[in-house]
Order: sequence, then structure tokens, then C-alpha cells
Amino acid sequence: MVPLTFMESGSLVEIVRFQCGGRCCRRLRELGVVIGSRYKLTAGTGRGPFILSDGSNRIGFGAGMAIKIIVREV
Repeated sequence: MVPLTFMESGSLVEIVRFQCGGRCCRRLRELGVVIGSRYKLTAGTGRGPFILSDGSNRIGFGAGMAIKIIVREV
């Protein structure tokens, strides 16, 4: 399990947990990023921006938020 920022573009990932406070976690849930969800990392390595895609939706955010999302490769 690693932060999203360590994953290569094109990787399939599953959200394992969030390493952040209440406001950040609430914002991620509002964007539709929930624990157990699977996404394809369509853009982003290192500094961002990072874009997660689940087929019909794309969610984008910066490296500051991406490093707080702990994932595992599927």
C-alpha cells in the first residue's frame, strides 16, 4: 500500500484508506472517492495533477491531496 503519488499513470488502483483530517476526507467523499473503489490513474506522476477514472467519471486533484490517498495496485 502506497500513496497515490507513487503510482504510474495507467495503473489500476483500489482506495485503501485516507491519511488526512476531517475536511480533507469529507472533500474526497464529496468528489466520489470512497474506500474500496477502483479507479484507473489516467494522468499524474510525482507533482500532479492526478486524474482518476472509473469509466464514466473523471476526478482530478493536486499532489497535496493525492499523497493522502493510500492505494494498492489491482
